[in-house]
Amino acid sequence: MAKSFDLRKQLKLHDNQLLKRLFKDVPAMAEIAWDELKARDVETVVAAWETMGDDRQHYQVLLQDVHELSDPKGQKVLIEEIEWQCPERLEEFAALKSPADKSLWAFLETRDAFDQAAIFARAEALRTGGLANRWNSLPKEPITWSPKLKAELEAEIRAFYWNKELRGEVCEVHHYQRAGGADFFFAYLPDWPDKQLIFDDDQKLTPREESYAFSNVFVYSPSEGAIDLIAKGGKKVQLPLRKAFCRAVLGIEVDDDEPLRASYKLDQLLDPAFAFTTLPEDMLAAVRLRRLRIVPRVAVPALEYLELKFSEYATRAEILTAINQHLAAHGLDRSQVSATQASIQLQFVGDGEKKGKKMTFSVSCPNTCDIKTKPDEVRIIGERCIQRWGILND
Repeated sequence: MAKSFDLRKQLKLHDNQLLKRLFKDVPAMAEIAWDELKARDVETVVAAWETMGDDRQHYQVLLQDVHELSDPKGQKVLIEEIEWQCPERLEEFAALKSPADKSLWAFLETRDAFDQAAIFARAEALRTGGLANRWNSLPKEPITWSPKLKAELEAEIRAFYWNKELRGEVCEVHHYQRAGGADFFFAYLPDWPDKQLIFDDDQKLTPREESYAFSNVFVYSPSEGAIDLIAKGGKKVQLPLRKAFCRAVLGIEVDDDEPLRASYKLDQLLDPAFAFTTLPEDMLAAVRLRRLRIVPRVAVPALEYLELKFSEYATRAEILTAINQHLAAHGLDRSQVSATQASIQLQFVGDGEKKGKKMTFSVSCPNTCDIKTKPDEVRIIGERCIQRWGILND
């Protein structure tokens, strides 16, 4: 799912000179005294925006792409594309301080790199919500994309959806190669027709029956012999689509293997030397361990596990003391137990007037974590943290 978008907030993030260049060909923006505008003073721009007419939709879509590429993952993708396509511009890109300005500058100065990065960022956004799975053990060979392979893959995908769900009577596949060698295949198919309310040319609300496109994404990494498949429907859809891809593109038949799953470890939470380290860019005021399940590795009569819930304001020292006391009550020490489940709360920095948001996510060993279900703006930080804390196994 794409991140939430607020146009007024987005405009405030940009340098006025970059906005001036962006809107230089828009008549409604011609009267703005860009050189006299103060930073973050966007009301004049918003007033002109409201008179843009048909141009408005185009620029809103563009600024949404800029927004998508302004988070840490988007910036990483953008840097990769600029480094691949026009490395001589990297120094200019790095000189800009604001991620939002870097993304807008990339659109203005390195358009091809921006367009490619926006495509890949959309694919990354689709990974959230449990839509993606990964398989390996495929041939480690590069693909030579051709009209023949394109037609065969389109036919395989179309046949699956038509035979199974009576939709997808046509299919179109777009292929892109990303820096590093990964091949991205976006497969577009028509969904079942639906009736949607829209505003017509006279700005009146009217129903319209349309058949909208839906997309699946195949990401093949030849250096790893791995494929990531992003598609709604879980394994019952992804397994046959994986078979279809391997037949059409790789020329091989594969079995219904289980996808790879991320694995997690939590025993470090029992170590007195462990700390929830954070970085300034995380914008975290505090990290709290709220729940911990501890399982004995030795036989203890009548005990399956200990489930400890901690106060929101318990210190690390108080938590360790509580753990030691509960273990001692059963004749155990930390070397005889494993941590198998945990709930961790992130407290984000506030804006000075109100406290920041809180996000609590849970991890269960060996391979369950609900962080993928969290809103993108906090999920990205949480994923970065669990890697830093060693919770996610590499």
